[in-house]
Formats: sequence, C-alpha cells, structure tokens
Amino acid sequence: MLCTFWSWGLVSPWLAKRGIRTTRLMLWGLPVSYVLLAVTIVASDRFPAWTGVLLALYCMACTFVTLSQPAVGMAFAPELAGRALSAYNLVIFVGVFVIQWGIGLMIDGLISLGALRTQAFQLAFTALLLCCIASYVHLLRTARHNRGP
Repeated sequence: MLCTFWSWGLVSPWLAKRGIRTTRLMLWGLPVSYVLLAVTIVASDRFPAWTGVLLALYCMACTFVTLSQPAVGMAFAPELAGRALSAYNLVIFVGVFVIQWGIGLMIDGLISLGALRTQAFQLAFTALLLCCIASYVHLLRTARHNRGP
C-alpha cells in the first residue's frame, strides 16, 4: 500500500499536467477495484491460496479514491484548506471504522446463524461490493455537477 501511495504521489503531477482530472481517474479506476473484489468473492472457494493476493490487489486498486484528498484541499482557499482536510479525514476515518465494524458484525452474525466462515465472508464482501457499486452510480450521476471551474 505504501508503494501504491508513493506511486500516486509520483504520477499525479504528471497526470495533472496532461489535464487528466481526479474525477476521471476515479471513474476509470474504481471499477477495477470492484472487479477485483468480485473475483476475490468468487475465487475464495476455488482458489483459497490466492485470496490474500487478490485482497492486496483490491486494496491497491481502492487507492484511486485517495486522489480526492488533494482535490478537497485545492478546492478551498488556503486559509480554509486545513479545516477542510481535517473534516475530510475525520469523515474518512469514521466511515472506514463503521464499514469495517459493520463487515465484522455481519460476518459474526452470519456465522451465528449457521453460515460457514467462507460463506459469511463472501456474503459480507458481496454486501460491501453492492454498496460500492451504488455509490459509484451516484458518483456517475453527480460527476458532471461537481466539476470545478
């Protein structure tokens, strides 16, 4: 993950100079993470040894979303950027905690209802995938309206 973030730091200025905007990168990159998550869900039964590798690739593909953080900072005047980024980070950390906690609760709940461990993980990650796709559809609907000058 650190190498992925470092790579984004190296590549982002080059992409910006060529007019490739953050929103466009997220619109192109997020489906890659969804495909990797779907492959992980399906392959976890058939190829359990690959599950860790697939999850690592999924996490790396999710970093397209991190490109929004610099965009938030640049969208505000310099004297407000620090507050905006602090609020952004708070929302991100609370959101990630709630999602991870919810996935854990769902897995534990499914196991207590009699699901096998692998099935519980598959169902929980399928729920995550469906929520991600729903948020992506929302992004597609609002991307045009969120363009800056």
